[in-house]
Amino acid sequence: MQRLPLFYKRVVPLSKQQHKNLYVEPVPGYAFARETNSVYIAAIEFVPVAREYPIVFATTGEEGGVLPVALLGIRNNQNLFVAADGSWKAKYIPAYVRRYPFILATDSAGRFTVCIDEAYPGFNTVREGERLLAEDGDEGPLLKRSVEFLKDYQQHVTRTTAFCKLLVDFKLLEPVQANIALKGGEKFALTGLNCVNRSRLKALADADLAALARQDYLELIYLHLQSLANMDGLLALMSGQ
Repeated sequence: MQRLPLFYKRVVPLSKQQHKNLYVEPVPGYAFARETNSVYIAAIEFVPVAREYPIVFATTGEEGGVLPVALLGIRNNQNLFVAADGSWKAKYIPAYVRRYPFILATDSAGRFTVCIDEAYPGFNTVREGERLLAEDGDEGPLLKRSVEFLKDYQQHVTRTTAFCKLLVDFKLLEPVQANIALKGGEKFALTGLNCVNRSRLKALADADLAALARQDYLELIYLHLQSLANMDGLLALMSGQ
């Protein structure tokens, strides 16, 4: 059984026939993201993300596969950046969160299909909000903006995948475990995360370093390393709850 993407519960391809009478009334806030302690980020997001969140690399289901994530919490299933009213407690909201409830799916031939999460409570057929598809079947304004966002986002995902492959090929990543003890005596261990090893980075051949620099990957690496200082901010948020 194929695993559903994070947040999504009932993903279906957008159909001009099946969804011709579908409306969308956006649900304020980000309560749907309340139970995740990390979310995927694309390479283009490293600059704004590094200002507020720790950036680490999580392993995927594929052998040797990793992807960059913004760390949102310390406990499993707890997002410290979603407030009680569903608002987001940071200036920058990762694109993965902002694209919901739309998503692109890829078939075996590499073609993309626009999909929606039918479980999203903002979708309705009682004409509340904005119509998703026009009478003639064309994309409505909201859907058009969402599709443009998805296509742009997918291009950045492709670049991010290439970046992560180089990190693995150059053996720059190492598993890390963060052992955290709160003032009340509660202890946590964050596992399954990877960070760039500075010594391995410095030991790279000049040609490999040049390859990283030419593609602006070296900048991404240092943004990742600098972002780890944001762990203190996570602890402060946790202590305040």
